[in-house]
Amino acid sequence: MKNLLFTLFFFTSVFSANAQFLNWGIKAGMNYNANGDLVLLSEEIASDPFSSNQELGYHLGLLAEIKLPLFMYIRPELLYVHTESSYPIEGDEAMLKMDRIDVPVLLGFRVFKIGRIFLGPNFQYVMNTDLSVSDNIAKIKNISYDDFNVAAQVGVGLNFGRLGADIRWEAGLMGTEALYQVDGVDVEEVENVEVDTDNMQFLLSLYWKFGKGKKS
Repeated sequence: MKNLLFTLFFFTSVFSANAQFLNWGIKAGMNYNANGDLVLLSEEIASDPFSSNQELGYHLGLLAEIKLPLFMYIRPELLYVHTESSYPIEGDEAMLKMDRIDVPVLLGFRVFKIGRIFLGPNFQYVMNTDLSVSDNIAKIKNISYDDFNVAAQVGVGLNFGRLGADIRWEAGLMGTEALYQVDGVDVEEVENVEVDTDNMQFLLSLYWKFGKGKKS
């Protein structure tokens, strides 16, 4: 939680910067997300890992753009992110849904007048994780999950005045996990489910700038 408060404070400070060098705006888009492996646990053994399939999610929030000398800029963002990923398990399907607050802080480079290349860390605070499986599991309860993660992002974009679009790739760096307790299950002796919640995803976004600073 302290990490989230720090990143929120950083983002708020950005909006207090000199308006001549600052643009800000809103953005929204889609995520194509996959998480790490899922493992079924019993008292004595763990199952072979089940790999995640990619599913669509979405994101929306605010962005700022602080201009640096020459062709560089810093772009912090404050986003609500919803991700989903699915796991085929012996004829059934488990669905992992996560809700996060993300704060990417990206270093960007302008290419000619409309092109953009950027990279940097994404600080993630996980608000909720939910795992659901088909009818053979009656009840799944979240026991614990890692609520803070850092991911790396790299991407490219186009900027046409105040309107822009970008596509980026992201991968988690910290090896986060979630643990779920299983009650009422047809598969013998399965007691818990462990999921690697580190994500890997592609994001496609559109944004609109409202800032009074110089157009970029």
